[in-house]
Amino acid sequence: MSTSATTPALDPSLSTGVSIQKGSILIYRVFDVAEEVNLSRVEDLLKTESGKGRLQLTRTPRQLVIMRNAPVTFSLGESELNFLDRSVKSETLAKVWDYGVLSIQFQVPIAPGTSWEQLIDMSAKLEQDMLIDELARVRAEELVNIISPALLGQHSWQQFEDYVIFFFEEISGIKNCKELLEKVDAARLIVAENTVQLAPKNKSIILESLYQYSDQDLTIIDWNSAIVIEPSGRKEVPEVIEFGLTHLMEMRYYDTLLDQRLTTLYDAIEESRSKFFSNRFAQLSREASARYIEFSEFIERVDNSFKVVGDFYLATIFRAAGEEFRIPEWEQNIMRKMNLFASLSELLQGELNVNRSLWLEITVVVLILFELGTAFIKMGHG
Repeated sequence: MSTSATTPALDPSLSTGVSIQKGSILIYRVFDVAEEVNLSRVEDLLKTESGKGRLQLTRTPRQLVIMRNAPVTFSLGESELNFLDRSVKSETLAKVWDYGVLSIQFQVPIAPGTSWEQLIDMSAKLEQDMLIDELARVRAEELVNIISPALLGQHSWQQFEDYVIFFFEEISGIKNCKELLEKVDAARLIVAENTVQLAPKNKSIILESLYQYSDQDLTIIDWNSAIVIEPSGRKEVPEVIEFGLTHLMEMRYYDTLLDQRLTTLYDAIEESRSKFFSNRFAQLSREASARYIEFSEFIERVDNSFKVVGDFYLATIFRAAGEEFRIPEWEQNIMRKMNLFASLSELLQGELNVNRSLWLEITVVVLILFELGTAFIKMGHG
């Protein structure tokens, strides 16, 4: 990791006596790139590229974070960010998940001696930085081109999720995390507010999502950023938060896809109803049923992922992240639309059966008329 400084010299007039001696800002951009990913194929493709010196696989087993199908993780080398009006080199990592999600992570080192007040200013400026979005999109597109043979149902969806984690390993001026919360305004860093003081009620709401395993570590999770203090330097907590973030991305994608499919389905039904008979009913019914099964499998996969985080504290963090990201609400919304899909499938099948019965009756009548006509012709000739 680069040791380039990201902040100016500490201003004593702003100091609360607390400064960061070791840490980094983890900047995430998460994209949905495919319906499914063959991770083994991804590894093979990346090993080939790694031999060319472009990429480096970093997939290592974790003892605490146990997932049903762990993502492929690899280094993209260093990226140059225009961070706070200066050029900063940051280590760049990528993860590919089997359900079609790609995560780009920039690890920006925090200069030793950076004050909490400076961090708040950094957070506020970072909130408005659009260049990082563009850089992440470029890196994601480059990567997708490389692993394209491993992507099933590849698509280009322009939406993405962004998230920031302030990851601290060493903080001077405090003995434990409780003292830190007494000395600094953690809520302002979380919400990137560097112009006004937050009301006590707002602070308390933000700090409700505070979790600790010991008095030396701390995690505060909000919907768009988090603070993680981990003296050991292990990044299991950020990894679990990122895991939840990929689920949010997937929920958003499926919600949008359901809206598009329902709109198409409504239009097709109206078009089919305007005709005496249409073979589209059978096609639409099959599509509705297939989508219902697809979405049901995805929801089940997300639900089961709660069971595969092996450490109870990390499981707590994962559930907390899901609540902050409103994943249960997204899931309910998707389930409602899925049930609508099921109803439409039944309706279309009913319409199909009615049409088939109608055509069967018409066929029988035509055959009867043909037989009668044939009989009359024979009688006339007789």
